[in-house]
Amino acid sequence: MATLKELRESRLHKLAEIKKLGIDPFPAISHKDYSNKHILENFDSLEGNEVNVTGRIFSIRGHGKLSFIDIKDASSTLQLVLKEVDIVNADYKYSELNFSDLHLLDTGDFIEATGKVFKTQRGEKSIEVLKIRLLTKSLRPMPDKWDGLKDKETRLRRRYLDTTINQDVFDRFVRRAKFWEATRLFLRERGFLEINVPVLEQIPGGADANPFITHMDAVDQDFFLRISHELQLKRLIGGGYEKVYEIGPRFRNEGLSDEHLPEHMAMEFYWAYASWSEGMEMVKDMFNYIINYVYGEKKIFNIKGYEVDFSKEWEIIDFNNIMKERFGLDIHNCSLKDLEEVFKKEKLPMKDCVNIPRAVDTLWKKIRKTIIGPAFLVNHPKYISPLSKAKIEELHIAERFQPIIAGSELGNGWSENNNPLDQLNSFMEQQKMREAGDNEAQWLDIDYIEMLEYGMPPTFGWGHSERVFWFLEDVTAREGVPFPQLKFELDDSTKEIYPFVSEVYKFKEDKNDFISDNLNILINRDEAHDLLEEHVHDEYQLKHSKMVASVLEKYSEMFGGNKDLWYITGLLHDLDYYEYPEQHPEVAIKWFEEKKFPNELIHAVKAHAFSKTGEEPKTKLAACLLATDELCGFVWAYSLMRPNGLDGMEASSVLKKFKDKTFAAKIDREEISRGVEFFQVDMKEHIELIISVLKEFKK
Repeated sequence: MATLKELRESRLHKLAEIKKLGIDPFPAISHKDYSNKHILENFDSLEGNEVNVTGRIFSIRGHGKLSFIDIKDASSTLQLVLKEVDIVNADYKYSELNFSDLHLLDTGDFIEATGKVFKTQRGEKSIEVLKIRLLTKSLRPMPDKWDGLKDKETRLRRRYLDTTINQDVFDRFVRRAKFWEATRLFLRERGFLEINVPVLEQIPGGADANPFITHMDAVDQDFFLRISHELQLKRLIGGGYEKVYEIGPRFRNEGLSDEHLPEHMAMEFYWAYASWSEGMEMVKDMFNYIINYVYGEKKIFNIKGYEVDFSKEWEIIDFNNIMKERFGLDIHNCSLKDLEEVFKKEKLPMKDCVNIPRAVDTLWKKIRKTIIGPAFLVNHPKYISPLSKAKIEELHIAERFQPIIAGSELGNGWSENNNPLDQLNSFMEQQKMREAGDNEAQWLDIDYIEMLEYGMPPTFGWGHSERVFWFLEDVTAREGVPFPQLKFELDDSTKEIYPFVSEVYKFKEDKNDFISDNLNILINRDEAHDLLEEHVHDEYQLKHSKMVASVLEKYSEMFGGNKDLWYITGLLHDLDYYEYPEQHPEVAIKWFEEKKFPNELIHAVKAHAFSKTGEEPKTKLAACLLATDELCGFVWAYSLMRPNGLDGMEASSVLKKFKDKTFAAKIDREEISRGVEFFQVDMKEHIELIISVLKEFKK
């Protein structure tokens, strides 16, 4: 079977022959009267008329003095019938071809044909061609039409092939365009203005998320890529506009999963003088409008195993009532100790629930998974909605709602807090949470407070992302966008055809260490913690996993690694040890491979069990895990025997204890030393970093 390089060289030879004839294989001008679909649907009125059609060649069938070519445009496929007697006297100057030149055409080429609309003896609606022009010469063969493009890696990296070959994928992105078109139409019909707000912000705000950081050379200052549209759009409300929205990208530097992408499209609107209850009715109308516009009569959607019927009336779910029903918990009058008891009863570790808001949100997520929807969750406690307004009669409850569909929250709506003093207090509470270790708590934006001090009218705010579309389509996040984020790589065929590119892109490949991440998915931290708790039920092992994760995260900051990848690798490195200690880490590796986890994570887990797998660490991440795993446990064990624990602990005393083989005898000191050697760090400095991280962890 010919290689891609050989097939390409064959087409390059044809290209040279075409040029020898004086034909421009890439002319700038073409003409099209109708789409293929229009001709097929209006055949009766067009039959006998001469038309110009265009499209990509999908098949060529020659039968002596007669040839058939199927061309496909954005609307449909149409058959061209070419007779030797008709295709003569081509004007090469205008890229026309004679019948004798048809051998120079290939599938994938774009052509223009002029001819009469007619029906073949077999009754197929076709074009009887009088002239044919070459518009674009394709230098690479298309994937097989009938087998389609089934390799997921190729489909995601070369989406242009995916949409060409797989009609269902092509149609999905047509619906995606209509989804946002419907959103705009709905809002415009109600008097909203679309006003673009900055993507680069000095203070990220409006959501609990980790931002991307960039640097602006002109002012020599770091900026953040926005994590939401919220605070800027509300500044417009403060500036006199009454109905504003924007549809555009937002960026959250968090894990890749089936439901999340670091870059995605989102929409937020803000409506002055409207209440949250008015907003809830409008959002319900908007969902129905979009579904009707995009999907027509379809009302029942199969989403992630749920059957959701949008023709039903939306259920209203009270936050406190459902928490009482499920956990016997009054979320408006509970302490962290009360929550700890519920977690213990439900066999849920408190993990990162360092405060009441995080703990309550974690319990709610357990309930949320059971709700089919469509439903609205209402009456959130004020402490988990710092930017929303409290109810007049119940100051501890926020005027907020969220649509719940197929076990997930698909948007947020609330009465905005326009009290500058109250908002400042909320920001300061969030700041305390950040200082206590909650990295996703919201930042203080003092300019926003100053805007509120000038005055902003009562306002309702709403936002949703394209997750709504992904859910309606029942596809993963990466399948729901045309060009999902993937780790950079050059495949072997590219290197073979363009040998110089390896040097051109060397800086990219160097950053990738030696491992290709392919299309593999990194889950987010919440999902990783859930996975850990599903398989590990030993208190120390849970603690150890989180300690290692914290150390790896610290090193990722020093080496410029992916913080989520390093943290989650540390968290899950012993995932199978509790259940399968003898088979560790083979069972976990099998799980990771089945779940399409990143290759870097899989390699690091293999390499940290070097003595069993025989796989040496070949990346900074893998070396760091090997150097940290056992040593982290050693330092923690040493702290337990000291009266002051980690306080006052010196690396020199840890090293002294390290040489005492009678202490923590089960710790593999040889493995630690090997890891430090691979990691190429000073042992004393490594211990000092671990001590500092464990001190923060203990807090």
